[in-house]
Amino acid sequence: MWGIERLHNKVIAVSGGAVRLGGAIVDAAAQSGMRVAFHYHASDQHAHTRVNYWRDRGIDVWSWKGDWAQEGTPEAFIAATHAHYGQLDVLVNNTGIWRPTPIGTVTRTDWRDLMAVNVEGMFAATQAAVPHLRQRHGAIINICDAGVFRPWSNYTPYLATKGAVASMTLSLARELAPDIRVSAIAPGLSLVPDDWDAARIAQATQHIPLKKAGTAQDIAEAVLFLAAAPYITGVIVPVDGGVSLR
Repeated sequence: MWGIERLHNKVIAVSGGAVRLGGAIVDAAAQSGMRVAFHYHASDQHAHTRVNYWRDRGIDVWSWKGDWAQEGTPEAFIAATHAHYGQLDVLVNNTGIWRPTPIGTVTRTDWRDLMAVNVEGMFAATQAAVPHLRQRHGAIINICDAGVFRPWSNYTPYLATKGAVASMTLSLARELAPDIRVSAIAPGLSLVPDDWDAARIAQATQHIPLKKAGTAQDIAEAVLFLAAAPYITGVIVPVDGGVSLR
């Protein structure tokens, strides 16, 4: 990837990095020669397997366990990462939860859970990372959602939290310039559920201009592009096959 050599030997911290999209970001960063710290909560086996895979290949990957919803956990992850590596160049705020919340069923607990992880945890990690990133003229990449541009039904609280992520991305990009770049990725259909058959996939992708689902690798490559791009800040990049055009 063009410009990726700029990332060699830099330190990246990824929240929610043991599985799925976060795991793909960790793998792509490791392949690019970065030193990687990732947070996870319950996916112990996946985390250990991912760390061992890269260490067996001479790549410095390190994991840290904690409940992102608990006050102090995001800050502790950033502090541990800096203590382990002595620097921090890139923060990827990937941790997020979602659940169906049709109107009439939503509880205050739903709101508290979604806000604690998707918004408060992201901001807490960012605030803790700023002093370290400022020293390195680093970057923050937040994982948003293409649903912010074209929302769907039955997920209003989740999409509201991702709207907050989008707003914070733009606000922080202005506040932290010129020392730190802040941008976001807005994934579309990038992780097809394992139990979907060909008919279900065709149904889900028929409205996508590119007529196909994306992959976690597509998102990971976009993250690294923003991490390496020295003249880009304050953008929210849809990686959605063109859905946001509609």
